[in-house]
Amino acid sequence: MRKKKMIILSLLAAFVVILIALPVLSPVIFTAASEKGAIRHDIYKRGYPYQSYFAVLQKEEHNESGNLYYVNWLDWKDETGQTPHLCYSKKASDGEYKVSCGTGP
Repeated sequence: MRKKKMIILSLLAAFVVILIALPVLSPVIFTAASEKGAIRHDIYKRGYPYQSYFAVLQKEEHNESGNLYYVNWLDWKDETGQTPHLCYSKKASDGEYKVSCGTGP
C-alpha cells in the first residue's frame, strides 16, 4: 500500500512540474524555425502560453501571402471564448518564418 501511494504521489508531482514548466518552455519549443512553431510562438507572445500548446492548426492553401492556416484556440479574454484566427506563414529568411495573424482576410 505504501509503495502504491509513493508511486501516485510521484506521478502527481511530475504532472505538476510539467504543468508549471509549460509556459517557461514555450519560447524554447515553439520558434520561428517552422511554420506551425511560428504560429504557436505568436499565440504565446499574445499572452496565452498554455493555449499555444493546444491550438488546432489547419493548413488550407498557399498564395503570395504565404501558407494560410486556420487556427482555433481558447481565448479566455474574449467574450465568446473560442477564437478562430487566420494566420499567414511565409518564409522570411533561411530557417525562419514570419507570421501575420488576424480574425479575417
